[in-house]
Amino acid sequence: MITVEYLTISDGRGRPILDRVNVSLAAGSRLGIVGESGSGKTTLAQALLGAVAPGLRHTGSVRFDGDDVMALRGRSLRRFRRHRIAYLPQDPASTLTPTMRVRRQLTELAADTSIGAVKRRLREVGLPHTDQFTRRYPHELSGGQRQRLALARVIATDPTVIVLDEPTTGLDILAQNLVLELVDDLVRSRRLGLVFITHNLSAASRMVDDLAVMRTGRIVETGPVKTVLSEPSEPYTRQLIDAIPRLDATATEPDTTATPTALTVTDLQAFHGSGRARVPVITGLTFSVHRGECVALLGESGGGKTTVARSIYGVHTDFTGEIRIDGAPIAKRMRDRPMSQRSRIQLVPQDATGSLNPRHTIGAAISAPLRAFHGHTGTRLGTEVEQLIDLVRLPGDVLNRRPGQLSGGQIQRVAIARALACRPDVLLCDEMTSNLDFHVQDEILALIDRIRRDTSLAILLITHDLGVIAQMAGRTLVLNDGQLCEQGPTSTVLSNPDHPWTGYLLAENQLPAPRSAERNPAIPRQRPTETEPLMRTID
Repeated sequence: MITVEYLTISDGRGRPILDRVNVSLAAGSRLGIVGESGSGKTTLAQALLGAVAPGLRHTGSVRFDGDDVMALRGRSLRRFRRHRIAYLPQDPASTLTPTMRVRRQLTELAADTSIGAVKRRLREVGLPHTDQFTRRYPHELSGGQRQRLALARVIATDPTVIVLDEPTTGLDILAQNLVLELVDDLVRSRRLGLVFITHNLSAASRMVDDLAVMRTGRIVETGPVKTVLSEPSEPYTRQLIDAIPRLDATATEPDTTATPTALTVTDLQAFHGSGRARVPVITGLTFSVHRGECVALLGESGGGKTTVARSIYGVHTDFTGEIRIDGAPIAKRMRDRPMSQRSRIQLVPQDATGSLNPRHTIGAAISAPLRAFHGHTGTRLGTEVEQLIDLVRLPGDVLNRRPGQLSGGQIQRVAIARALACRPDVLLCDEMTSNLDFHVQDEILALIDRIRRDTSLAILLITHDLGVIAQMAGRTLVLNDGQLCEQGPTSTVLSNPDHPWTGYLLAENQLPAPRSAERNPAIPRQRPTETEPLMRTID
């Protein structure tokens, strides 16, 4: 069905982004493409649709049922993308038109525009299929609902192949399992070909038949997924496998009995909305983080973890309770805090791209806090910026680039470098590795852990990734419905949980398995206090 032969895509200076790539996809089969951020996965995915960014040159061929995709133009290219292949980017919500209602989103490209067809497509992706829902706009939907709507939109034209670019990035294990089950059902029922782009080897093993491993624009290994992951022939593939976080990893647990408390949160109750719609999302949360300690805050997406971080940081102010740094209370609002306090608490946000000014270079983004908080200028400023870039393992030439020219993983590392430029005492890490492949994630976690030990940095690690928690955190706090349901040493929480909710999260974490493997019926699927079916809305 799809045959890529010796495809090379290079920039204006002749530097290859893809280098003599050869892959193929048979009708109805599933191909996974894995690799680090910046390895060329998305460039290859877009080339399958005949899309090459302006200024890039290409040689080689991409053929779909014998047709040369790169030679298609105008109406032929539009017809190809409309009826034969569909692409869902890493940010699915970006494919939705904000001024269109749900019904219009699903009928814009489809042949059958009847309300019955719209409701069938909504039902197919597990969304509400009511008249009221079809009249909503994208901003009135949750993040998970927008993701499913985007998927329904791309399959509305009945393509024969779908290309999914990092469909599970940033999702907690519960939402990830639901998305994978949904895609698996759609591909099977519609007999679609699937190109699955990911850095998540666990997800790839569950979804695909064959696997291609990319590194710096080249395919370094291909084969059946079970063979590649169990008996890799390339050392690089083995490195990717070894970098996957494991629940039996043991984090360094510092003795905090003699160290001062850096951060104290007492009886935090945070709210969203206003007036009659004002509702609590966090209730009665109390905890502390000592200097040199990493404490994890675990919970599902939409459970209030980010609200906790934003309240501490000073950008979410609708809360009661008290926040202290080194025993001294701090103002709710960031702008009401003196500069000395602002620099002591820094946030690495989940949406690193949205936190950077798209018009400013990376050098300017990292220089700003060094100027504002430490007064650095001239040669010293340049030296500090270069040291920070080197610290997070980015090449020096990124300093002259803008965020839109970097991969998601590179942008995440820029956000970490910018936070560290403030020399904080407390670092709030909100899903800081959610957009990173396992290999880069492993490097970043090792970097943060070394800085914590060397500088006595206090870290609040907000994440849904149990492997990251096992590797990094000495203590873990578990949130359920906005309340602290369990806390204790990480090794105890992950091996012998007291609360049913924690046990459920651990059980779900074990679900991804090779596509041909049978699920273990002993693993509980019952969500505590959950009365909805498994195919529920992802929030």
